[in-house]
Amino acid sequence: MQGNSYQKGLVALKDGKVQLAKELFTVSNDSRAKDQLARLEKRKSKQMISACIITKNNQATIEECLASLYKYNVEIVIADTGSTDKTVELAQQFTDKVYHFDWIDDFAAARNFTASKASFDYILSLDSDEYLVGGSEQALINFFKNQDTSKTVGLYKVVSILSKGKKQSQIMNNVTRLYDRRFCKYYYRVHEQVCSLADESTSLVVHALNIRAIHHGYQDEQTLRKKSQRDVRLLLEQLKENSNRSYFIYQLAKGYYILKNYHQSFEYFAQFFAQQKNYRIQWVRDAIDAYIKLCIQTKNYAKALECVKLCQDQCQDSFDMLCIFAIVYVFNDDDEQAITSLKKALAINSSDMGEFGWSKKKVYQELAQVYERQGKWVLAQDMLANANDETLQLKLNQHLTMIVLADDETDKLTACLQSLAVLKANYLIIVKGTNPKTIELARQYSKDVYHFSGRAADLGNYCLTKLKTDYGLIVHANEKLLGADLDVLKQITSKKAGIVGRVRIMVPTKDDELGRQTHNLRLLVKSYSKFNGPNLGDITSKKSKQLLRQVELPLILAKNLAYEEYYQSELTKQTHLEASLKEKASPIGWYELAESYYYLGNYVAASQAYFKFLSGPLDLSKEETLTAVTNLISALIEEKDYQRALEVVNTFKSYYQELSDFQFAAGRAYMNLARFSEALLAFESAQRLANSDSIGINTYLSYYQQGVIYEVLGKKQRAIGAYRLAGKYKLAQAGIKRLLAKK
Repeated sequence: MQGNSYQKGLVALKDGKVQLAKELFTVSNDSRAKDQLARLEKRKSKQMISACIITKNNQATIEECLASLYKYNVEIVIADTGSTDKTVELAQQFTDKVYHFDWIDDFAAARNFTASKASFDYILSLDSDEYLVGGSEQALINFFKNQDTSKTVGLYKVVSILSKGKKQSQIMNNVTRLYDRRFCKYYYRVHEQVCSLADESTSLVVHALNIRAIHHGYQDEQTLRKKSQRDVRLLLEQLKENSNRSYFIYQLAKGYYILKNYHQSFEYFAQFFAQQKNYRIQWVRDAIDAYIKLCIQTKNYAKALECVKLCQDQCQDSFDMLCIFAIVYVFNDDDEQAITSLKKALAINSSDMGEFGWSKKKVYQELAQVYERQGKWVLAQDMLANANDETLQLKLNQHLTMIVLADDETDKLTACLQSLAVLKANYLIIVKGTNPKTIELARQYSKDVYHFSGRAADLGNYCLTKLKTDYGLIVHANEKLLGADLDVLKQITSKKAGIVGRVRIMVPTKDDELGRQTHNLRLLVKSYSKFNGPNLGDITSKKSKQLLRQVELPLILAKNLAYEEYYQSELTKQTHLEASLKEKASPIGWYELAESYYYLGNYVAASQAYFKFLSGPLDLSKEETLTAVTNLISALIEEKDYQRALEVVNTFKSYYQELSDFQFAAGRAYMNLARFSEALLAFESAQRLANSDSIGINTYLSYYQQGVIYEVLGKKQRAIGAYRLAGKYKLAQAGIKRLLAKK
């Protein structure tokens, strides 16, 4: 048994259990045991530093804590404050200096008691749920020998491992833990601090050591809550003694935040920022971090931004502060400021992890997310590559590409591409202008950027040669995405099919409450489609015997133009269409020209172009045909050619009588011919069918037209009733006012 004690002693020594090893070597009859005891005594004689630890019920972590101290050859002094588990028993295997301290709700008192039991003046303070890594025994000795310990204290980083379910995160803090007890001691009953023995307010010089403590942290919410409740109670008592100490006010605010008492937390943070104006102090920056987390947790993003503006000038040297500020900018929808802040952080960052858990990898990930939201796929991929983690990949739609056509519209191109980012599709950007800034900008979003200087008639098919996915969706740089059903769009583009897709496009109008929308063919399938002429809407099948099926895409675009810009662009478009139609007649060309004339108010030219379109082969199921019919009726009414408008109504009535758009147009034709009964029936049908894309036609416009008819017929009360059903429509409101003014 005694012989076996020697081997057990070696095992204990290997685990850093010096006291247990001594006991085992003492009872061993192995001749080598005396040599081991002599070595341990010699080792002890070289000690200069006491590691002082307070503990209670830490049997799960204390062995790892104490074992980590062996390589530093420090004396271990432990004060237990009332453990009921095996903490004391385990501690006694490492040291013979284990003491009991009656807990008096005062952490500083407990730490100072432990230091008073030390053999040496040089104190290393440690918690029993921490363990040391890095550095060396000599590094600790050099600190105490080379520094003026009457005014200098040492700190190292404490890395807290925080767990929540299966997720694990890290927070890093600089903590003062080395001091000379002849000149310093701990103050404050909770969140205790090392201060000058002579005067706690005296500023001490801080020296950083290349040592870390890994802190297990509070692994469950219940334990953390219990600790916070204790801390809040002690802090309130401490504030009675030191009512104006901003440090305690901050810790109290943080305690209430952890307890989810957000109202109290905000109140104490307000007191803190009213007092504390120096934001260069590490614990003050911890307060800033905690306050910003509170603001984000409670969605008070504007308050978080106010804090950033208050503190940022003094925090430009802090890697973590710049990262935290970037997150605030993100929550306030200011991605450009976020990017600037993150880039500044990268410029000053060392290879080490920052104070609050930020690292270069995390910054690159955050930058990638910002660029991804903006649709800057190239920059996002570059940032993910810099993060040096193969598991981080940018996932884009492998079937769909946005074919973006740009001239020199740099500002509009940015708005366009960023609005399309939600579709998560690659970009094929075709630049038709000569502005180098446009190409430079485009290359942030896509590697597929090309300059096109050929004939307009060749543009569409040129795009097809560059398209790398099955589907391409044409978007002009002066358009923005208003909305889309991503799931349905993904279903449509997940399989190859002989289809083309229509999208709705909202365009600016002058003095029109409704605005208006057009439908354009924009989606094409590379293996089935080609362009039949200079118009990008003239998409036809590659195979002459196979027609392409048209589908309505769950997607709405809007022209990003003021009405004056739109007006000029339409005039240019008209000139282009007129020239191309002289070279070769095209039904879709006549339709696009008619639409342009119509919405710019050139009704005579619009009528002629609509008749040209409707005189060719017609597919009555197409949206374009219905639009051409209803707009032609309206154009003829604007020309006061009511009889021809009625002829168009009668020609297409049997095809379109179940559609609200047609019934509304027909109602206007009947109305202008004083066929009021038929007009009222048509407007009522438009409301009953309610299948128009225009909410107005389904509801208030039809009510307004009925009100006009009743007013003409002298039916005042019925007219007022119809106008009221038209809601806030300005002309209807004017009608009510006009009728009520009549005696």
